Amino acid sequence: MLYVGCHAMQILDAYLRANRMVEKEFQRAVLPVEGHIPEEIAGALYRNGNGRFAHQGVVYNHLFDGDGMISAFYFQDGQVRYSNRYVHTAEFDAEEQAGRMLYRSFGTNIPGGFLKNALRVRFKNAANTSVRVHAGKLLALWEGGLPHEIDPETLETKSRFHYNGALLNPYSFFDRRIFPELPFSAHPKIHPASGDLYNFGTLPGISQRLMIYRVEANGTAHIHKAVPMPGVIFTHDFILTEQLNMLFFLTPVRFELWKAFLGMSTPVDSIRVNRDKPTSVLLIAGDAVERYETDFGFIFHYANGFDADNGNVVVDALTMPDFPDAGVINNRGGALEAPAGKLTRYTINRQDRTVQKEILSECPMELPYIHQDFVGRPYRYLWSIGDPAGIRRPLLHSVLKTDVQTGQTIVKDLYPMLPGEPVLIPGKNSQAEDDGWIVYMAFHPEKEETTLHVCLASTLEQIAVARLPHNTPVGFHGTWAAADVLGRC
Repeated sequence: MLYVGCHAMQILDAYLRANRMVEKEFQRAVLPVEGHIPEEIAGALYRNGNGRFAHQGVVYNHLFDGDGMISAFYFQDGQVRYSNRYVHTAEFDAEEQAGRMLYRSFGTNIPGGFLKNALRVRFKNAANTSVRVHAGKLLALWEGGLPHEIDPETLETKSRFHYNGALLNPYSFFDRRIFPELPFSAHPKIHPASGDLYNFGTLPGISQRLMIYRVEANGTAHIHKAVPMPGVIFTHDFILTEQLNMLFFLTPVRFELWKAFLGMSTPVDSIRVNRDKPTSVLLIAGDAVERYETDFGFIFHYANGFDADNGNVVVDALTMPDFPDAGVINNRGGALEAPAGKLTRYTINRQDRTVQKEILSECPMELPYIHQDFVGRPYRYLWSIGDPAGIRRPLLHSVLKTDVQTGQTIVKDLYPMLPGEPVLIPGKNSQAEDDGWIVYMAFHPEKEETTLHVCLASTLEQIAVARLPHNTPVGFHGTWAAADVLGRC
C-alpha cells in the first residue's frame, strides 16, 4: 500500500522539521532517561550526519551536501551524556570566515551561474557520512576526499588525515593538480581476525582508477591495489570477506564530469544511467580481478558477504530497481522518497562464472548493520530501518531485525517517527549473535523532539529512551566504541 495525499504531506512536513539546522553545540549534557540503561553498556556511540542544510542563506540542493556534525552519546553507570560538534574542515572554516559560500558540493553549485562554477574542481569535503574508530583514531568520513581526525572526548576536529601521506595522489602532475587528495570512502571494513582496515575510493583523472587501501591494525596505511576503470563510476560501499576477497557491484551509472568541470551542472546532475546494461561485478582476489555480470539494479549498502565452503562467494545487498535521482532525495521538499531496497542474496559461482540472485525479504529497508565480529563471515542477523512488507511510504518509519537464514523479520513500526540507522552494542562475553542492544536516534514530529532509543537486540523491545536537549537530524552512519577501546584513543 502506498501512502498518498494527506499522509504524504504529513510525512514531508515531518521530514522538513526533522532536518532543521542545528545551531547549538553541547558538551557532555546529561540526558533525562525513561526506563533503565544497563550498567554493562559502557562506551560511546558516535554518529555522523548533516547538521545544517543551508549556508549563508543558500539552501543546499541535495541531502548529501549538508555540513557534517558528529553526535556522541557517552554511556557510563546507567547514564548517558550527549555532545555534538560540527566537523571543522578547511572548507567549513574558510566559508565561516568569508561569510559566503566558496565551494561547490555534490549537488549544489555556487550561486551565480556558469561563470561562478566553471573550472572550480575543488569541491567541499562535507565530512558528513560516517565515523569510525580504528588504530587509536576517531575519523569522520566522506567518500569524496580525506577523512578528518576527531578528538573522541571533545569532538574537536584535529586535522585532515592522510595517513602520513599515504592518501596523497601519487600520479601525474595533472592528476595531483586536479585531485591532490585520494578519496577514502565512508564504508571501510575492519577484518575481524587481523584488525586491518580495508577501504576504497573512486579516483578521476587522466586515467580513472578504483583505489583500494589497507590500513594495518597499528595505523600504517598502504595503497593495496589500483584497478583501471573505463569511466568515473559511482559506488558507495563494498564487500570484504574473511579470505580477503573484495567485491564491487558497478551499476552502469557514470558521471559526465566534463559538464561538472565546466560548471554546467553539479556532479549529481551529471550522472547518467544506462538501464539497458547489466550490473558488473568485480571480484578482487589478491592480484586477480574477476569480472561477472548480473541484472541491472542499484546498491547503496551491503549487509554482508562471505566465502562459501564450495568456493562461491555470497553477497547480501539492499538492491533498488533503479538509481534514485536527485529529485527523490533533495532537501527542498516537493518530490521526496527515501531510497530503499530489498534484501537480495547474490551467489557468485567462480567455477561456471555465473551470478544467482534470491530475494531474502520483501520488506523495504536501508542502513543495514550487523555484529562487527561477523564482517566477511557467515552470519544470521541484520538490523536496519525499513517498513513492513507491502507498505511503501515516502520515508522509512520502522526498525527491523532480519534473520537471513529463515527470512523472518521482526518489525518495530514507529510511525510517524523517523528512525536513524540502528547500531549494535554487543553484550560482554556474549555467545549469541543477537545478544546485546540496538541503539538508534529518532525524530518524533508530534512532540517536536529527537530521542535516543535503547532496545534489546534479540526482540527490539525498548528498555530505555533518552531525550536530547534539542532537535537534531538523525544523520547517516554511526559506530560503537566500547570503553576499553576509547581508552586507547
